[in-house]
Amino acid sequence: MRKGSDRIFIPPMPLNELRAAFKDELENVLVSIKAKNKVVTRNVNKSKKKGGYNKQLTLTPRGLLHKETVYGQRKLYETFEVPVGTKLTPDVIDQVASKREREALFARLNEFGGDPKKAFTGKNSIDKNPIYLDSIHSSKIGAKVKCVRFKTVYSVRKPVDPNLSVDKVLDPKIRKILKDRIAEYGDARKAFTNLDENPIWLNKEKGIKIKTVTIAENFDLDAIRVKRDKDGREILDEQGNTIPADYVNLRNNHHVAIYETPSGNYEERVVSFYEALDRISSGYPAVDKTYNKDLGWKFVFSMKNNEMFVFPNEKDGFYPEEVDLKDPANYKNISKNLFRVQKLSSKYYVFRHHLETMLDDNKALQEVTWKRITALNKLKGVVKVRINHLGEIVDVGEYD
Repeated sequence: MRKGSDRIFIPPMPLNELRAAFKDELENVLVSIKAKNKVVTRNVNKSKKKGGYNKQLTLTPRGLLHKETVYGQRKLYETFEVPVGTKLTPDVIDQVASKREREALFARLNEFGGDPKKAFTGKNSIDKNPIYLDSIHSSKIGAKVKCVRFKTVYSVRKPVDPNLSVDKVLDPKIRKILKDRIAEYGDARKAFTNLDENPIWLNKEKGIKIKTVTIAENFDLDAIRVKRDKDGREILDEQGNTIPADYVNLRNNHHVAIYETPSGNYEERVVSFYEALDRISSGYPAVDKTYNKDLGWKFVFSMKNNEMFVFPNEKDGFYPEEVDLKDPANYKNISKNLFRVQKLSSKYYVFRHHLETMLDDNKALQEVTWKRITALNKLKGVVKVRINHLGEIVDVGEYD
């Protein structure tokens, strides 16, 4: 009501009761967040023809299939040392760099029936029973042998700039030139700027400058194409298999599927957006609910960014599997334990409380405003739910 020029608010009930009523209503609010589930949009392309239109159904991806960079693959020699002992199996001896040492080790191994333990330990250890490399015993095998093997790396061209990781440069000559340049200027920022006026020379007499370099990356990548000749035919290797080419990082994960094994343990399967699209294009659902079914695995649920999960709370005696999650009378208890998926990677899942707006991983608030799950069995008792735009739980468990 109005009294003079002042506004006076008369509450419908005492203020302490009003605050309690507001608090009670707010505690029953469930926040609705749109989950990013869609993989493709089905579109119909139309083109004119005599007497009408041609219609073609196309599937348009709703996200990045892979990260932008495309890599090549190389095999490099890698050296390592192995102690002369039980690790010297035939496969390892095959990698010994020295032919003389390799033949001597095989001779000793064969002498004892191919058993490395008998051949290289105990009374036949290298210090008690040396392995000589010649008939006059002028040289012998040491405590360790040098081995060599191929290591697969993925290569990509990068410009020479302050962000370049010089240690990853594949060409040893160029790597040395770049390191000498950094040593000359003191740091990479000064060494690798203004290269047009102050170039880095590979061969100054011939005018060859270093502007881009090939670097190696060691993470796992996936091939999206195979090698083809100029006529588009697949190139096969000596065994008649196609040769992979154009490697990319598919780590744009679409979902993680959780399964229960016959022993009761939980296992995961991380599915990239690329694989989810491939399944849908082939007529299968994005989530494979029958994965390893022949081994007795049972599908539990899938997890995607922003999907909602109700966690059990032993302290409060709250177990979502024992509660009618669709009943609004239970929303107060559900709200305390309702979390959305914030980010996913293999055996590393971060959940954020549905009312939380700050992405702060404060250790003191872990299990209250956010959760980090690294052990799959900690997902036991967790229930997936879907909340509509009115804040109502409309689905419990896996939904399409």
